[in-house]
Formats: sequence, structure tokens, C-alpha cells
Amino acid sequence: MLKLFLLNLVLSIIPQLCLSLKDGSVQIPVTDSYLTPTTILAIGPDTDQTYLRVLLSTASSETWVPSVDCNPLFTWCRQHRHYNYKESNTYVDSHRNFTTHFLDHVLTGRVTSDRVELGEEVILDFEFGEAISSHRDFTYSEHDGVVGLGPKKTCTTGTPLTVRLLNAGLDDAVFSFSFSSDDKGSLVIGEVQHDKYTGNIVWSKIVSEERWQITSDSLRIGSSTLCGAECVTEFNTEIEMIIGPTDQVEQIYKLLDAREIPGVTIRSVECAKVDSFPDLTFSVKGHQLTITSEDYVERSEVVHKVELCFLMITAVEEEVDDRWIMGTLAHKAVYVVYDFGRNQVGLAEAA
Repeated sequence: MLKLFLLNLVLSIIPQLCLSLKDGSVQIPVTDSYLTPTTILAIGPDTDQTYLRVLLSTASSETWVPSVDCNPLFTWCRQHRHYNYKESNTYVDSHRNFTTHFLDHVLTGRVTSDRVELGEEVILDFEFGEAISSHRDFTYSEHDGVVGLGPKKTCTTGTPLTVRLLNAGLDDAVFSFSFSSDDKGSLVIGEVQHDKYTGNIVWSKIVSEERWQITSDSLRIGSSTLCGAECVTEFNTEIEMIIGPTDQVEQIYKLLDAREIPGVTIRSVECAKVDSFPDLTFSVKGHQLTITSEDYVERSEVVHKVELCFLMITAVEEEVDDRWIMGTLAHKAVYVVYDFGRNQVGLAEAA
């Protein structure tokens, strides 16, 4: 208790020492080699840090990592690196529990405060969740935990990262991703990356407190209308694909002659025809944004130079309230600005 009291006293007197931005913005290197943007989160004193790969997710405002105390009976606990509070002399127990959703699963644990490095920024008292248990077992990909970048300003794991950075002196309450052809890129928080787009940015207010969802005028593939007026479009870096309502995605399958692959949700298409596939276009306030077949088809070379092509547009088994969800692939064709100060999304053609 004395340790917690002294830390809170110091933070109340000199908060600028906990996080002081150098130039009003933060640049975090990311890789999308796992199809979704990830980066390295360093936790603990600079002499003995724990390095965890975290997903930069716009689908949630919660930040969490697996705890050393997680139940080893769970696959997600066994397969990933852990944060060990016992080995950190900068750890403080926040004396709170948290509950969060991840990939349709419920995770629970305790809230912890510790020194964190993200890119070149250091936050001395960053709160995050230590995941200990879940309502059922599940697996997820190569990252260990999640850093939440959702629009919600409060969460059960502590003050969201974007809010902490804004209070520390960001020039603007915005962030955006950019990706290069070598699976590397960056997350810039605090300014718009004007060299990453062409034309003008069109802005649209979000229609959800918890998700980066806007209303699009329409969504088409070629000349075929998939969704008419007031299409709900969500921008979500927690997934790599483009996901839509089953009946609308079935129209795309038929148009592109997409064939089922046993045991998986994605479908294959003929590589020789990909260049002739029509654009996927959505309209926002009369502004047309285009995702070409080069963006929505994944080419993969297998043995003996045999090339396979996979359609990265899929439907979900359950209803998604007629939403279209634009995953990381869509972010490579469209420059997306997340404005958490004005609760809006900005869109332009990617440069």
C-alpha cells in the first residue's frame, strides 16, 4: 500500500515526467507479416524488460497481455509469452479486475500498472489487463496481447492509450496506419500523414460509441449494388479480411466464380482472371473509394511455381447487422484516419 501511495503522490506532482511527447506526435513501427498490424510492447524496468508482440486493434479500447498466472489448461495461455509481475520492480497492483471481449471470447483478469515502452515513448504508470482466465478455451494468432485503439474513452483495463497520449500533449487527436510492400509500416498518433494519400479526405461521424463504424452511401462491385443507402461500414484492424453479410457476399462469389475450399472460410479464384475482376467501391458523402482486385485477392506461390489465388472477401456465419467490416487489407487501398477527438473517420485513396 505504501508503494502505491508514494507512486500516486509522485504522479500527481510531476505528471509530465510520466509521459512527455517530443514533438506532438508518436510514431510506432508495425509489421503486418501476420496480416494484422503488430508491434513490440516492452514492459518493466529498462534493465529487465519483458518483450511481447501485441496487436494494434481498432476493434477495442482495452489493452491486455497474458499473465504468468493464467491457467495453463487454456491453449491461449500455453502458446503465448507472458507478463510476469513478480520479476518487475516497477509493477503496481491496481486492485481492480477486468473483463474484455476478444474474437468472440471473454477474457478476465486483474488490472496492473507498470513501466511500458511503445516505439520511442515511455509511459511510467501505464495500466493494462493481465489475462488470467476465459469462459472457454480458444486459440489466436502469433501476437501475444492487444493494445486497444477503439473510440471508447473508458475501459475496464484503465485509461486507453490514445487518451493518455492526448493528455500528454498530442498535436491532434488522430491516428492512422501506413503499410509498405515489405510487410512493414507505421502507426502515427497525433497527426495526419499527408504523404500517404491522394486527393481529399472525406470525413464521416461514427455511429457507434465502441466501434469505428460510419454510414456509407452505397457499396458496389463493378456495376452490381451490394448495399444501397445507409450501409454501415466498420474499420477494424483486428481482422485481415473484408467481411460482409452472407447474401451480399454470395453475389460476389457468383460474379467472380469463387470456389469453396474444404475446411476453410475463404474461397479460391482463377489467377488468370484476377486482373479482369471489377473494383469493390464504397461511397461516403458522394466520395468514391476503390478497392481493386489486386487488394482483395491474395496471390500465393506454392511448390514448383504453382500460383494459387484466394478471395479475401468472406461472409460470417452469424448475422453482423448488415455491416461491412473493412479489415487490414482494405487499409492498404484506402487511407483511414481515426479521429478520436471528434469521433469521426477520415477516408482517402491511399498513395
